[in-house]
Amino acid sequence: MVYYVHLLKGLLSPNTFSYQIMRAEAIRGLWKKVILLTLLSTILFTFSGYLGIGMDFLTKEITDLSRQEFEMEKLFATVGRLIWGMIFSMLVLFGFSVILWAILDMSYKKIVVVQLFVLCILLLEKAVLLPFHIWLGIGPEASPFSFGVIAAYLTSSSILVYFFSQISLFTVWAIFFQYKALKGLSERSPKTVLLVIILAHLVIWLVSALLSYLEIEKLI
Repeated sequence: MVYYVHLLKGLLSPNTFSYQIMRAEAIRGLWKKVILLTLLSTILFTFSGYLGIGMDFLTKEITDLSRQEFEMEKLFATVGRLIWGMIFSMLVLFGFSVILWAILDMSYKKIVVVQLFVLCILLLEKAVLLPFHIWLGIGPEASPFSFGVIAAYLTSSSILVYFFSQISLFTVWAIFFQYKALKGLSERSPKTVLLVIILAHLVIWLVSALLSYLEIEKLI
């Protein structure tokens, strides 16, 4: 059976996708979708950087910098976002796949296909949040779709707020999609597959929270 990668169909029909990818003997259209989503990721991250999303440290420095210095800092930070947009897509598609492949012992290529849909979900979240920032000035840590807002009321710890802001309706959707697709590809029990997926996400959320806390844009 030849499986042709169709992102919209797969997202709308996860059960059908799970059945098809489990029985696929050949995959077509994978690398075209990899290039497309990497390009979309780069555009989204660059545009977010241009709008100043997630770059509060620049706002804090605006009174200490001249107009020219501020624009230069903003340019460097935006370039950093551009680079991070490419790295982000590569990590989701290939880095996460390596973790699952190493632990669950399944087809690496098929995992990458599943991760295409996960990346699509995560980019959709970023796109949905853009209007909230433009019109309401809401940053990713205060997303109405995440637990970041609740965490901000319960704790003053920035790193905890950043961590819980990573947990959103979209990431839950991504985990659900991964589980539905991958449980049929692994010889491990469904509970083990789910546990590995959740633990991998927890590690990623912790790293992302740490990078946000350290304001990684300053280092790029």
